[in-house]
Amino acid sequence: MEIQSPRPSLPLPRTGAPAFATAVMLAAVVVGCSKPTSYDQSAPAIPSNAEATTKVTRLFEGVLKKDGADLTKFLAPNFVLQRANGNGISRDAFIAELPDLSSYKLGAITGSAYGDTLTATYSASTELIVDGRKFPSTPNPFLSTFVRADGEWHLVSHGNFAGPE
Repeated sequence: MEIQSPRPSLPLPRTGAPAFATAVMLAAVVVGCSKPTSYDQSAPAIPSNAEATTKVTRLFEGVLKKDGADLTKFLAPNFVLQRANGNGISRDAFIAELPDLSSYKLGAITGSAYGDTLTATYSASTELIVDGRKFPSTPNPFLSTFVRADGEWHLVSHGNFAGPE
């Protein structure tokens, strides 16, 4: 009886094996340490009036001072401003033609946080001219939503529900 040895397998070259093992180990560490994304519908929103007030004030100050550099950092790439006339405006279009805001007064801001999101509802009285049209200075309702990415808050959407005079 003749014993045959098994067919030789194709081993990895010795120089590639440590690199392959290192890549597998690194991938395992990254997967093991990453935070899973979850959405718990039963979790309550957390009142965050102070955080919301800080973020809303940053928006209004940026517009008042026409600080395009700060607004570019603060507004998310997918930012949309929704006006009462139905027009939606992208971040780049908004920054390119900032409205003329000469003064503003914010009413009480109600902020609500859940995970990495923050919603703010409030009213504001403004001295505002957009595209040559003056808006009423009486308190008008606003809605702003923010997302936290890499530890920084960014404005994602902003609804201005005031129509021009």
